[in-house]
Amino acid sequence: MIKFICILFLSFLVTASLFSQYNSHDKSILRKSSSSSDAGNTLILGSILAISPTIVIEDGKTGFGLSKELSAGRFPFGRAELDYTYVFRRERSNMINLSYNFDFPLNGNFKDPSLFMISPGAGYYTDFTRKGFFTQLAIGLFASTGFSDAISIHPNIKFRKTFMNDNQPGIFSISLGVGFGFYSR
Repeated sequence: MIKFICILFLSFLVTASLFSQYNSHDKSILRKSSSSSDAGNTLILGSILAISPTIVIEDGKTGFGLSKELSAGRFPFGRAELDYTYVFRRERSNMINLSYNFDFPLNGNFKDPSLFMISPGAGYYTDFTRKGFFTQLAIGLFASTGFSDAISIHPNIKFRKTFMNDNQPGIFSISLGVGFGFYSR
């Protein structure tokens, strides 16, 4: 738990120092900003920092965790996703999921700035002790940040069923959160 808090604290310090504004008394080098660029930057930074709540059910026991996902892809070929979850329990508190997902638009054209998607996928699971494979289904919104069409946020609800290689009971998890991705349209 102490490691998790230290990592979280350090990430906030690094992020704050990277995105701090430059102060100068020389008015000629101050940058001008617009409300649309500020809104896009806020949206990108907010989605990077947003941590998703996750419920993990394993062997009849329910646990709570926090997740963060990052994805990259190109429509219509799908996208790869890396998801890290910290589960508040004594053993095996770190979970990593690496998956490949296909995204199907539910409304409109994929060139629209935002649209609802259903995303089935499958991938590899590890908690550094046990390993397995999983299937997942995510339902959510892909929204362009306004900063770039290739950078998007993905608020979603995700259902995942993990099957273990060691014939032990699997894991079912539900997460509600915001992913951040590079997705070429």
